[in-house]
Amino acid sequence: MKSLLKLLLLVLLIVVVAGVVLPDQFEVRRSVRIDAPPGQIHPYLEDLTLWPLWNPFQSSEVQVVVSRPSAGSGAHQRWRDKNGGGELWITLSDPKEGISYDLRFGDSPDRFQADFLYRPQGRQTVVVWEMSGEMQIPVIGAYLAMMADVMIGEQFQLGLERLKRVVEQPTSEESERS
Repeated sequence: MKSLLKLLLLVLLIVVVAGVVLPDQFEVRRSVRIDAPPGQIHPYLEDLTLWPLWNPFQSSEVQVVVSRPSAGSGAHQRWRDKNGGGELWITLSDPKEGISYDLRFGDSPDRFQADFLYRPQGRQTVVVWEMSGEMQIPVIGAYLAMMADVMIGEQFQLGLERLKRVVEQPTSEESERS
């Protein structure tokens, strides 16, 4: 019994020490190629009222309040969900380069930086969605940072695929001409 207790204490000590020593910074990045120029993509990203068309984090269970104006630098939204909620502020909006925004979750004062970057390639644009930050939670922050890519990377890819479908869907005028 004493050996088992010693082993458990040793494992706990290793977990705590590793949590203190491991880096707590993270970065998540996903991309998609869209058959459209940046100017055609940009409205869907800079206007927070259009995010429900593609954003995988918004659902009927999430209550979102969007500021006025709802687009461009300074646009802001607040949401509440089963996990508590958070806030988002667009800090930069450029139709050729992309947008940047800050995120805050729950009551935490920590902010995370996120971007949508446009990389034109001929008649197409590669849109990169990335987020970075530091998990400032003692001990477990480093473990959360290590899992960030797995936890939100799939959601980023899903959102980008939805954005691609929304942007590439033909308008009713284009459908009638075909």
